[in-house]
Amino acid sequence: MKKLAIITDAWLPQVNGVVNTYLHINPFLKQKYQIEVLHPMMFTNFSYPWYKEIKIAINTKKITEKFFGDYDPDVIHIATEGPVGIAGKKFCENNKLRYTTSFHTRFPEYIEQRIMIPKIIGYSFLKNFHKNACNVLVPTVSMRNELTKYQFQNLKIWSRGVNTELFNPLKRKKGMKKYIVYIGRVSLEKNIEAFLEIRTKMDKIVVGDGPEKQRLQNKYPYVSFVGMKKGQDLANYYANAEALVFPSKTDTFGNVILESLASGTPVAAYPVTGPKDILKNSLIDSLDNNIENSLKKALKIDRNDCRKFAMQFTWDKCANQFLSNIVNAKN
Repeated sequence: MKKLAIITDAWLPQVNGVVNTYLHINPFLKQKYQIEVLHPMMFTNFSYPWYKEIKIAINTKKITEKFFGDYDPDVIHIATEGPVGIAGKKFCENNKLRYTTSFHTRFPEYIEQRIMIPKIIGYSFLKNFHKNACNVLVPTVSMRNELTKYQFQNLKIWSRGVNTELFNPLKRKKGMKKYIVYIGRVSLEKNIEAFLEIRTKMDKIVVGDGPEKQRLQNKYPYVSFVGMKKGQDLANYYANAEALVFPSKTDTFGNVILESLASGTPVAAYPVTGPKDILKNSLIDSLDNNIENSLKKALKIDRNDCRKFAMQFTWDKCANQFLSNIVNAKN
């Protein structure tokens, strides 16, 4: 069986869309490949200042060389642009190995919001990082179009899937108090205050943790902040909501959108990269530049249509799309 190496700065115990994607496609990939993952917990590391759960690897050279020497992969995919990804890229290029990469996160926008470094600088770094990849996997057409403007090359679409057994309308209970929900990281770049400022008689619930949680809890005491939820607990919050509000304008896809739709719960969102690639011109299109108007549209959507729409996004399709874009490391 051929050997696949995944090089990533995002791995367990982190909980995010990047980790979630690779964990879900791995069972399908293992039908064709032996898989080893090079990740930050294999190195000396420290916590990212704003997100304690994110680990930054240091002194990466020797461990990276040992990983490649011991494992000798046939196929190499570099998932992230952090220290582990950079170490993997350097090793590949120094040893004339072919590799693919993926673009998951709009770090230039995040950094611009936090420390005012213009995003053009961030995209210049990212373009340089990805320039030698045989293929650069991106989650949506609009993300591909945006990166093309920054002169990225070899861009290929790699969509996402959803667990339609876990996220299921059957978990919806009768007689519950009506609420709308935000699910995701509680951080500046997620634009959560757009959700918190919505005028509605329904309750609001925030599911998730992050650096902005305490500040927002203090500012919006009438909103329920329930912390991070997983598994059945998370599925129940989706299924019993009247709508999921997705206020982010900087996501590359938005896995929570599919999880909500699979639960039969409509989604309110802005017409930006991610939401517009999933929802635009569909029966469940609620997109609007005003999030309150989007919510009003979402509340009129047939919940059965949400479920039907989500059923087309499977993890096996996602895995096959990934497999169709990877390349042999050696000519």
